[in-house]
Order: sequence, then structure tokens, then C-alpha cells
Amino acid sequence: MLLGKFRELSYSIGETVILDRLTADLPVGATIAIVGANGAGKSTFLSLLAGELTPTSGSIDWIGKRPNITYFKQEQAVEGDANLSSKDTLLFHSKWKVPKHVDYSYASGGERMKMRLSAALSYSSQVVLLDEPTNHLDQESLDELIRVLNEGKATYLIVSHDRHFIDRTADFVFEIEHGKLTVYEGNYTAYRQKKEFDRDIQLHQYEQQQRKIAKVEAQIDELSQWSAKAHNESRRKGEGQLGGKEYFRMKAKKKDVQIRSKRTRLEAELEKSRIEKPEEEITVSFSLKENRKKGNRVLELKQLKKTYGKKEIFHNVSFTVQTGERIALIGPNGSGKSTLFKMMMGEESFDGYLWLSEGMKVGYMSQAALDLPEDVTLAEYFRTNTYEEQGLIRTQLTNLGFTEAHWHLPIGELSHGERVKVKLMQFIAEETDVLLLDEPTNHLDLPSREQLEKTLATFEGTILFASHDRYFAERLADQLLLFENNTVRKLPLTYREWVERKSAPQRQEQRVEERLRLETELQAVLGKLSLLKPGDPSYAKLDAQFHELNKKIKELT
Repeated sequence: MLLGKFRELSYSIGETVILDRLTADLPVGATIAIVGANGAGKSTFLSLLAGELTPTSGSIDWIGKRPNITYFKQEQAVEGDANLSSKDTLLFHSKWKVPKHVDYSYASGGERMKMRLSAALSYSSQVVLLDEPTNHLDQESLDELIRVLNEGKATYLIVSHDRHFIDRTADFVFEIEHGKLTVYEGNYTAYRQKKEFDRDIQLHQYEQQQRKIAKVEAQIDELSQWSAKAHNESRRKGEGQLGGKEYFRMKAKKKDVQIRSKRTRLEAELEKSRIEKPEEEITVSFSLKENRKKGNRVLELKQLKKTYGKKEIFHNVSFTVQTGERIALIGPNGSGKSTLFKMMMGEESFDGYLWLSEGMKVGYMSQAALDLPEDVTLAEYFRTNTYEEQGLIRTQLTNLGFTEAHWHLPIGELSHGERVKVKLMQFIAEETDVLLLDEPTNHLDLPSREQLEKTLATFEGTILFASHDRYFAERLADQLLLFENNTVRKLPLTYREWVERKSAPQRQEQRVEERLRLETELQAVLGKLSLLKPGDPSYAKLDAQFHELNKKIKELT
């Protein structure tokens, strides 16, 4: 069943086309992930569906009356909004552990996100539009959001760059690229596989057509040479012969007719079925250059303790970080991950001992990357002494996705994703040794996330990062800092190893429960068999069931 559809939907600002003739159906109860690079028009598309913007052309047609629509935006318009009370967030307190009377103004980024999400999801809307709902959510909260969406009855359209989240929720993927919309059935993994398959086919067909065009053009070129030769011969050989000149001219004209015929057929074929070269995927290229290693120890903590008034964040924290380690900070919202980064940078007081190597340059990127001067342009911020250095900076900024227009734009007018890239560019310019990254993938689009993973994997310096992006953590971390039970432990495990170890007791408990269930079912079958004789019609069926149950029990034992 269809809830609605949009046909030839376009949106432009002046002469700039943002969305170009988008067409698709909206099935009832579907979860649709909307993906694309930053600036592709994803949020604009949601605003059109919400009725906040009017399309330049095309239409959105709802089946029956217009449904109730909830629109959860990427950022809260009024950060100090006190209207998000316990009344709005009651639905998910038990799972999300948001204090019922927490003041929004003093809540952490994750707590604010949960409060706003709870309010948005508490309405009984038929259509729910969610713009980057997973930013700042810890793994437990993300799992709860996934459960709510999968059990929900609404039609969800979600802008997200979280690949794990899309894999577990999406029925369809709407990709917006170069202003166009392509619909893929399935989750993120299915979308990537189908996109790469389609691109390979298109590239193969394009190359075949190019070879055919080259072949026809070569034939036309050869005929053109023959034609030119024939025209020359008509003048030379026709001299002094009766009708000779006209005879050779006619031979030349036949070549001209063949040329026009071949070119006309080629142009007609291309008009009917021209295959365009596949667009190159939008990519960025980060290139971090680290200084020489200046020793083995980077960071050491002993008996560290942090409190806010009477509230203890963590205590008895002791560990050492060595050069070249890449460590993921894992823990729920409010457990102190951002606080620990600020303590390392001297921005927070604490009790205990914390030593950070002074011989290395440390690059710190806060969660919102808001520690940048808003009133200066990129050109002013990255001013250098030589034209050569300036050219290198400009090239690297272009690789990061910035255009000439960005170069003269105040940093305050850049998006959050663009500000994250500015911070990365700053680390490049300063040749950083140690990176402290607090949610570095927040607000980054999918191409930027994937390229960031590849580049940080080759970075030979030391990395400590807090991230709720499971894909990112699995690919980058070789060790963990686990924030739990009001302390911090360093574990020599990858993220995947930690998840598997954590879930092992639960899997064992499930195996025991399954075995008990099967044994109960086996006893019931045995009871029925005892009342039957081997020749009874039901005996063979029950006997086969007995052997199958016995086999499953042995496998679980």
C-alpha cells in the first residue's frame, strides 16, 4: 500500500538546482534511509515533505488526506528550550536513563538528543521525518532507537550517515546525488552492493559504446580520405575525356553519401540510447602528516578522580598510553569521555596525577568543533608565509570538498560537517602527533566518513577517539578505554572482540533456555509415542520429530 508519492519534484534557489525532478513512492509503514554527501539536498528534501518549503516544480501527492507529520530537525532551534519536560520524555526513560527532571540547559549532548527524540517519537504521527537522529547517541541508546523504529507503525524517512543504524532499520535507501534521486530496496549493505554493481555495468556499456563510436569514426575518417582523393582524381583523370570528369565526380559523391549515412545512423543511435559515463563518486582526501616519534609514553594517569559538586564522574583511573596506539573511548552518554579529553587539554580540574608528553603536538577536536573563530574566513585562518604553502593549503582544502566560494566565507557560516573538516585541515597544517577526537564522524557525510577511516588507519601517530559510530570504531581501534561503574579501564581488545565477549554470557544463557525448551518438547513427543504402535499413521511423523529434537539438543550440549 502507498501512503503517498512525489513526482518530478524539483527545488531551486535562484539558478542553482538543488533537487532535480525527484520521483518515488512512499510505502505505508516503510523505513526509508536518505543518504548522500553533505549539501546534496537531504534536509531540503525533508523540509519539502514537511511542507516547510514549496517545490519549484512537481508535486507531493498523499493518498487520501494529508497525514500527520512529525519533523525532528538536526539541531534544536533554541538550545535553552525548557519545554522538553518529563511529560515529553516519559516514554523512553526506562531504556534511555534520562533523569526525569533533568534541566535541558545543563544536559549533555546525548541527553538532549534523547529528550528531543523522545518528544518527537511520542506523537502518534503517520509520517516521522528524522534528520540525523543518531548523533551523540551511545550504543545502548542507539539499540533502543533501532528497536522503537522497527516496532513502530509509522512511515519513517531518516537522514543518516550511520551505516550500522541504516543496516538494521532501512527497508529502502533513497540516494540523492548530483540533484537526482535513485531508489534502492534493502539496507545500507544492499544499497552499496547494488550501486557498485549498477556502476560497473554502466561503465562496461559506456566503454563498449565508446569503442563502437571510435570504430565508426575511424570508418568515416577513412571514407573522408577516399572522398577527398576521389574529388582530386575527378579533376585530374577527367581532363580531356568526354564525360570523364562527371564520372569520377559521381564516384566521389557516393563516398560523401556513405559518410553522411554512417554519421546520421550513429547520431540517431546515440540520440536513442546514449550511455553516459558514470559520475565519479564524491570523495575527499585527508592527508595527515605526523612528526617524528619523541618517545614511547604519550599519556599517563594515576589514581585520577573527577567530580562535579557531589556527583562523582569517575575515580581510581590509572592507565598509560603508548606512541602509536589507537584507542576508542567506549561508554554511555554522561560517563565522562568528553570530560577526560578536556582534562587532558587542561580545561578541567581533577584530583590525582595526569601527565601528557610536552614533546608532541596534540590536536583536540571537540564534539561540536565550535572552538573555531566564527568571524574570520578560511583564507584568513589558513594564512601562510609563502605562495607555495598557500597553494598546498588550497589544494588540500579542495580535496576536503571546499570550493572557491568557501575560501572567502566566514567560518561561522559553515555547516557542522564543514567545521569538522576545517579542524582536520588544522591538524594537517600543524603536523600533529597525537589526535584527541570527540565524535569526529558527527555531521560528516558517508564519503567523508569512509575516507577518514582509510586515512586515520595510515596515520602513524597516536589516536584517542570517542565515537558512537560502530563501523568507525571497529575499523580504527586496536584498544579500548571502557567507561563503566564510575571508573575507566584500559582493555587490550578491538571493538568487535569486546562486543563478542560481552554478548557471550547472554548467548550461553539463550542456549540453556533453548535446550530446556527442546527437552520439554522432546518429553511431550515421547509421551505421545508411548501411546502409539509402530504401524499407526502418526507414529512415523512423531518418530521423525523425536530424532530431529534429539539432534538439536546434542548440537546445543
